[in-house]
Amino acid sequence: MNSAEHKSAGAGADTPSMLPSGVSITALSGADANAQALPFLLYCPDIDGKGLTSSQQHPAWAQAFDMHALALDPDCRASFHELAEAAGSWLRRQLAGVPPERPVYLLGEGWGAVLALQLAWDCRKVVNRLILVNPATSFAPDTPLGRLAELLERLPPQLLALRPPPLPAQLQGLTLPGLPGLPGLPLPPLPAVPPPSLSLALAPMLGTSPQALARQVLGGLSSQQPQEAAQALGRALGQVEALTSSLPPAAFQHRLKMLEQGVKQVVPRLGRIPQRCLVLAGGEDVLLGSAEEAERLEEKLQRGFKKVLPEAGHALLNEPGGQLLPLLRELGFYTTRRVFSSRVKPGADMNAFGGAGPVEIPNPQEVARYASSWTARIRQLDSPVFMSTLPDGRRVLGLEGLPLRARPGQVVEDAPAAAHAPEQEHAHAQAHADQSTAAAAPSSSSGHASGGSGAAGGHEAHGGSNASGADAAAAAAAAATRRLESLAAEAAAAGHEGPLLFVGNHQLYAFDMSVMVEEVLLKRGILMRGLAHPGLFASGRGDDSNDDGGSGSSSEPAGSDGKQQQQQQHSNGGSSSSVSASGRTIQEESKDGAKEGEGKDQKGKEKKGSGDEALPPAFMGNMFQTFGAVRVTPTAMFKLLAAGEAVLLYPGGVREGFKRRNEKYELFWPQRSEFVRMAARFGATIIPVSAVGLEDSLALVLDSDDIRNSPLWSERAREQAAAAPRARVGVAAEAGLDETFIPPLIAPAVPSRWYFLFGRPVATTPDMYRDRAACDQVYAEVKGQVEEGIDYLLRKRQTDPYRDFLGRMLYEQNPPFGPRRVAPTFEP
Repeated sequence: MNSAEHKSAGAGADTPSMLPSGVSITALSGADANAQALPFLLYCPDIDGKGLTSSQQHPAWAQAFDMHALALDPDCRASFHELAEAAGSWLRRQLAGVPPERPVYLLGEGWGAVLALQLAWDCRKVVNRLILVNPATSFAPDTPLGRLAELLERLPPQLLALRPPPLPAQLQGLTLPGLPGLPGLPLPPLPAVPPPSLSLALAPMLGTSPQALARQVLGGLSSQQPQEAAQALGRALGQVEALTSSLPPAAFQHRLKMLEQGVKQVVPRLGRIPQRCLVLAGGEDVLLGSAEEAERLEEKLQRGFKKVLPEAGHALLNEPGGQLLPLLRELGFYTTRRVFSSRVKPGADMNAFGGAGPVEIPNPQEVARYASSWTARIRQLDSPVFMSTLPDGRRVLGLEGLPLRARPGQVVEDAPAAAHAPEQEHAHAQAHADQSTAAAAPSSSSGHASGGSGAAGGHEAHGGSNASGADAAAAAAAAATRRLESLAAEAAAAGHEGPLLFVGNHQLYAFDMSVMVEEVLLKRGILMRGLAHPGLFASGRGDDSNDDGGSGSSSEPAGSDGKQQQQQQHSNGGSSSSVSASGRTIQEESKDGAKEGEGKDQKGKEKKGSGDEALPPAFMGNMFQTFGAVRVTPTAMFKLLAAGEAVLLYPGGVREGFKRRNEKYELFWPQRSEFVRMAARFGATIIPVSAVGLEDSLALVLDSDDIRNSPLWSERAREQAAAAPRARVGVAAEAGLDETFIPPLIAPAVPSRWYFLFGRPVATTPDMYRDRAACDQVYAEVKGQVEEGIDYLLRKRQTDPYRDFLGRMLYEQNPPFGPRRVAPTFEP
């Protein structure tokens, strides 16, 4: 491959990068420190190779981005593969060592959007945002551009280079007479030598469309501004002249071949591209049918969304309303800093969604986009009510009782104006991770938090030889209560610090989970990382394939031995937690974590090969992964808590999520307190969550038992149900808890109002980790708070004046007096 040496401004300006002959990458923002602090942007031009239609916006982009522009000379004859490989190598070198908090954008226009998609796939560990403007991914023989390519192959080159006769000299400076009521139109300077026929044919398709040009000219004339109309004509003529020099017939034909190669290479991978992606499309782009293509890409890309400008053509960025920066800010797609759910390890893959590592927290605009497809309708129909519990036990409307996590760069509704310094956040995360990896010493006291009904009686950890019987148990319980009350106060005072474990009741199908995660994120800045059933994810990739993103130690805790593990495996017949938690002891999970690290390279290679062929996840699974959900595995909860994350756990699992008849709001939790022990290992604060309302909004037509016993239940269906992935493994797979994945048949009922109550936080410490009696006591307290919260909500909702759907809907829709409003509810 012929290469030209090209030096690019930026990091390592003295290091030459080898690009194909006729290819250059130019730094438009300079190489000073200010540019390095901006988001990085690589621009990939349309088929003209120079970015003619967007060049007027480049100076503004260079102020908002550390911008680099790729350009192709007319004599460039590289293949698409050679260009993508070279540009990808340059991009990886340019971004070597870039901090994960720095946004990295690729902007591709038309032809260049195909190249941007390929670079996004090849450099998916460093590129995190894509902007595609009228992407040419729809290129095919039956499209207008495809038919044009076929025609060009048949025409002789002489005909493509043919120029029309020169225009009469009298036209120079002529003003065309205006229509009645409109001024005359002064013609702009006309070229002395007319452009060739190919440029004249391409200009209306690649440049300003005839419809847009007519609107600009008529708009200038109708506003009595003939000079504006003349300038619009001048810009259109300038595009024709620019196409003449940058896109001669041979270059155009070669780039069409490159486009065909690129589409064949990129389109099969669209469903596996993980980055957030904005597709901007012109509704009048007849060349590529971009409006329809934007719809297809929005469905195909994992995190793609579209914005269609109805009156824009192919040269969208050269037309009124096509200013890119205002559009990016309006859509929340311009950011100067990425915000993560926990500390990021250097070199981690931060686009590996579905893993137990840190994830980028969605901003409010992204939350709103997902809400428009899902939770917005829930809020309209079910008008959810959120309550929380203060450290003193008082229940209040809103989420004031939850910790507040306002990270630098994160928009949180309840946050004060001042934000924590990034250095403080990172220092705390590092200190917490170091503390989490330390071995826990045995405790001499048990733990039990007061503040909710249903708490179990006190247990004695090391009862004290001088006390006896009931007196010793009472003394131990009192001491434990005082101890955990003090810890709860400390956790509340600390606010954002430490891992959180939200533990709640699993309503039917858990349709309420999304609106709860959304509310807690927007109001308190907490991203609740759900541990989801494997059946939710269509992709074959396990959550632990992203080991780079994890944090914390996976080593076996000090002092545990094989005998102790055997005793723990056989001492309690109950299952461990949920759709979410493993059924294995913490020692087993620690060993698995260590083994996984040892075999990481080999396993990673195997998974990489299969992951390339995996189907893209469905909308729900994709949305949950964007919001940090992970596939439940024995190590997922361990890694998340070790990293200081907020974890959402439903101990009832599939059995509780797929309730049978007459089981409304019942809990089906395992007997063992393993999730408490794991929380205690990392000093996590456990927050009980009670929720009601969803199960009154659904009618159970056939439950899982009805379906299993139905004569229509075929042998093949039985085999498929038996082969479905299980959330509970190991000792959790006990006979008493049915984990068969048979979704019940449901139908909508009259929408009931949904209520959520976050209970009093229960603090844990590493000292409790080895004290099973203390963990059992905390487990009983958490379960008791959830049960008491359910009873409280069912009782109090009877006093809600807007519990009934019709009255609530009429009040909230507020016809015809004004905007929608939220119906009030009972006082806690």
